Amino acid sequence: MHKAKDNMHAPFCTNRLWSHRGIWKTGSHDVDNAESESFVEDMVVIERPIYTQNDFDQGFDAGQRPKHTALSWMKGKVKKCECSAACVRKTVSHHLPFLSIMKEYNIKKDFLPDIIAGLTVGIMHIPQGMAYGLLSTLQPVYGLYVSFFPVILYFFLGTSKHISLGTFAVISLMVGSAVDKGLKDNNIVLKTWNQTVDNGGGNITFEIVDNSDEVETAKLMLAMSVTFIAGVIQILLGIFRLGFLTVYLSDPLISGFTTGAACHVFTSQIKHIFGIHTNRHSGVFKLIYTYIDIFTNLPHTKPVTLIASIVCMFILVIIKEYINANPKIKPKLFMPIPVELIVVVLGTIISYFAQLQEKYSVQNVGDIPIGLPVPNLNAFNYISDVIADSIAVAIVSFAISVSMSKIFAKKHNYAIDSNQELLAYGSCNIVSSFFSAFVSAASLSRSLIQEDVGGRTQVTGLVSSTLLLIVLLVVGPYFKTLPNCVLAAIILVALKGMFKQFADLIALWKISLFDFATWLVTFCATVFLDVDLGLLVGVVFALLTVIMKSQRPYSCLLGQVPGTDIYRDISVYKVAKEIPNIKIFRFDSAIFFANSEFFKNSLYKLTVDPYQLKKMQRKLDKRKKNEKQLLNLTIDSIGSADIPIPDSDRTDTLTSPPVIQNSEAKPPQFVSQVPTLTDIHYIIIDCSTMSYVDSMGVKVLQQVISEFRAFNITVYLAQCKSSVREMFVKTNFYKTESKNYLFVTIHDAVVSAQLHQWAVTGESLANTGISNTAGSSHEIDLDITIGEATSRAENVNDFNKSNGVRGIPQQDITSNPVIENTHI
Repeated sequence: MHKAKDNMHAPFCTNRLWSHRGIWKTGSHDVDNAESESFVEDMVVIERPIYTQNDFDQGFDAGQRPKHTALSWMKGKVKKCECSAACVRKTVSHHLPFLSIMKEYNIKKDFLPDIIAGLTVGIMHIPQGMAYGLLSTLQPVYGLYVSFFPVILYFFLGTSKHISLGTFAVISLMVGSAVDKGLKDNNIVLKTWNQTVDNGGGNITFEIVDNSDEVETAKLMLAMSVTFIAGVIQILLGIFRLGFLTVYLSDPLISGFTTGAACHVFTSQIKHIFGIHTNRHSGVFKLIYTYIDIFTNLPHTKPVTLIASIVCMFILVIIKEYINANPKIKPKLFMPIPVELIVVVLGTIISYFAQLQEKYSVQNVGDIPIGLPVPNLNAFNYISDVIADSIAVAIVSFAISVSMSKIFAKKHNYAIDSNQELLAYGSCNIVSSFFSAFVSAASLSRSLIQEDVGGRTQVTGLVSSTLLLIVLLVVGPYFKTLPNCVLAAIILVALKGMFKQFADLIALWKISLFDFATWLVTFCATVFLDVDLGLLVGVVFALLTVIMKSQRPYSCLLGQVPGTDIYRDISVYKVAKEIPNIKIFRFDSAIFFANSEFFKNSLYKLTVDPYQLKKMQRKLDKRKKNEKQLLNLTIDSIGSADIPIPDSDRTDTLTSPPVIQNSEAKPPQFVSQVPTLTDIHYIIIDCSTMSYVDSMGVKVLQQVISEFRAFNITVYLAQCKSSVREMFVKTNFYKTESKNYLFVTIHDAVVSAQLHQWAVTGESLANTGISNTAGSSHEIDLDITIGEATSRAENVNDFNKSNGVRGIPQQDITSNPVIENTHI
């Protein structure tokens, strides 16, 4: 065996691999040849010295991690800049993803499915666009614009092949909320007054007029300002490559937020269902004020409007749930039945011939202009009034859209670029704001339908836009008599999927209390405060849960699995046993300013508290002092000077510990005495879970090591990552602490502690409780047996079962290879 002490700078491990055949016995018969009843056991023998971290780094020529600075980043970017045709093509292809998509486009396989999917989604766009246009407080035609302009632009700039961009309930609601706030802040309200009209010849009449045109224009300007600012924000996020910010919008947060927003959407459509009038409220508790208005005005319900709403919802639910979603009928359908469009057409026709508005006061959509809107500068009129709302709209629309994009990309095995998606959404919104189209986002229902009917690429978007163009140029005016209650019924039925997210609470309660609380807090804040405030509260609360987890992470004591060099949590593994006089502590987090105090308290709680030892020491000193005074009084009383006075302050000085093999620098203070106030002689801190330690963390480590050393308790650090060791160097940690107290593994630290204890106390290592023996050469001979997975099934699960693993909350047991029969 090669010994590291012979060549300090070239240590290595000797591995010997062999196998032998074992025989199972069945009853009284030996089965030698039955392959199914035999096993092979491969054994690995490792012989190596004990490694401190310093020895290991010197012996194996350890370097430093590559450092990434702003200057090196800029140099790397400059090197990549090339003025070549290939570089230009790569840049253009990256920012215009449709080029690479169309390059791989197969007309025979992809074109027909895209045509069918495009027509299907286009048919859905018509009723949904009009309904969500109404939800945004604008005229329904503006929802059709949202279903047209952004879809065309996304075809050129987007990286997802399956999402359907356009109107989305939550985004439409947020735009409507921003519009209401803008109207309130600018004191723009609907007014009516009597106006005299001189018809000539002394004939004067009076007519009631209002400022509805002025109010509608202001609404449009506010909506376009929100759209423009949201687009600018998304463009800036994309330029600075900040797409990763959406990771802070967790799934429970998004689920709770969209469910809360669905409550607002539901509430906003009740007035159309009952045909009543309510005031529009904004700000905190607006939902409560709205319901007060609703219940106040319920006696004024229009029966025909309510009946029409119920009939429409009944038709929508029956066809969507029992035909389109029926697993027996669905495969037989060429495409899902466009029930929303059917309801819109039937509602328009019945309203026209039955004259529902004239006879029964059923409110209709009204005039829908023919053609496309003329480019305008409405987006610049109220920019300063909507910045805060625009930030929330920009982030939520991007988060929802990119989440759906990732789902479909994973399912169909292609990649999306979050930063390019930001540029695409931002460009769509900026351009759309000049064409009277408000903020767009991906719709889950349309995206699922598009993928379900076989859509392959964003060519489906071009097909659906073509259908929308025909509607805008030709068919639009025919929807003039469409009742608003029909669009409201479509919205309410579409909210079913969002309300089903309440079921997430049950799963989250079982999985994580923090996720459950995040969902509930975000939902309640969104419902009672408002949509934008609800999102802010949800994000802040989610970040607080992260801070809470990092401030108070899990900590435990480790024990040795007998016969191995494996150390596991003693509260999880019943078989893991603590080693006498040694405590092995693990803190499952980095140590930084926010949790450094908790680290110290946890360490003291699970091992020994120096403050308690100080109290014990003071009591002991006081008792010794009293005993000495009593002895002096006794001597004075009997007048004897020959009685020997014991030196109570004397402690037994023990032999100095031997220097461990391969050590260069001597530690600043070697503990050469056994602790008298506790049976804990060594504390080993497992640093494998510490990704970094900041300056405060280093100070706390120095503090605990110093406090333990005052009571002759030695602290070792094991498995420190390179980032932690680099911080030790930067903070001059090694000026007060020895490098020889850092070990490569926990087992190295344990064996070193045992050797040190043996040298100090003279006690045989066999009596110390460690399940191995060590020779005087201070080298480890590990005979490691790893059973084959097929014959012994010695994986982590089997290891857990065989060693009686108990469950522990909020912690996963890390997977480590199984090592058996370790001999030192």
